[in-house]
Amino acid sequence: MSKDIAALKEKTVTYSQVERWAGDGAAQQPQDYRPPGHSLTPFPHSSCLYLVVRTEKNSLNNRFLPWDEIETEAILSIDDDAHLRHDEIMFGFRNRKESSGLMEAPSPRQPIALVWREARDRIVGFPGRYHAWDVPHQSWLYNSNYSCELSMVLTGAAFFHKYYAYLYSYVMPQAIRDMVDEYINCEDIAMNFLVSHLTRKPPIKVTSRWTFRCPGCPQALSHDDSHFHERHKCINFFVKVYGYMPLLYTQFRVDSVLFKTRLPHDKTKCFKFI
Repeated sequence: MSKDIAALKEKTVTYSQVERWAGDGAAQQPQDYRPPGHSLTPFPHSSCLYLVVRTEKNSLNNRFLPWDEIETEAILSIDDDAHLRHDEIMFGFRNRKESSGLMEAPSPRQPIALVWREARDRIVGFPGRYHAWDVPHQSWLYNSNYSCELSMVLTGAAFFHKYYAYLYSYVMPQAIRDMVDEYINCEDIAMNFLVSHLTRKPPIKVTSRWTFRCPGCPQALSHDDSHFHERHKCINFFVKVYGYMPLLYTQFRVDSVLFKTRLPHDKTKCFKFI
């Protein structure tokens, strides 16, 4: 995260980053932070303004609170164990330099693309997932396997409009937020349900990245076997709350021709002739 913030200061976009640390207490100045049992972690020096907010309750729903400090329409939501390069972030939001109405020629690190800015009503992000119908058990399943189709983009690395944060926190049925708190899980699925229900459009996945690896990071909640069982339950519960399945499938993906796509040896391209 420190490297990501430091790298963004070189960009022409002004970022207002709000990091939500779980725990009790009021908002504090971004001083050096010492997690329990760890050595002192200095905050990166950057020309970008960032604010640390310590919430009163430890809840995954906090990541979607529409803080007044967020003055932009776009919110970039990133998990603490997700590593994105700054060129990938710029690609997902917008990668065009505008000067006197002219568009600058692309360079290898700045592909011309307008993704979230041209689809502000969508979730636009990197890790794609999909739902599937389990015929034997007559229920919905959450699937994280590599696929040419997807119906969700996880908010562990995604852009969405601040308005959806307001709807999630104050309009979406409370029963969904309660289940998120009960399982400490599924907030990303809940946001995808909400946006698909309102827009009747699927999310947009950018780049070929399907998963995120974080060497040296502590064990994540998603590595627990119970994590996927809970997500199966969440999807089926959310369907009951909405009264139907709002998620929509799509094979659309936005890639830059300047990003090299490397597939594992046991995977094949979705479209072999492209």
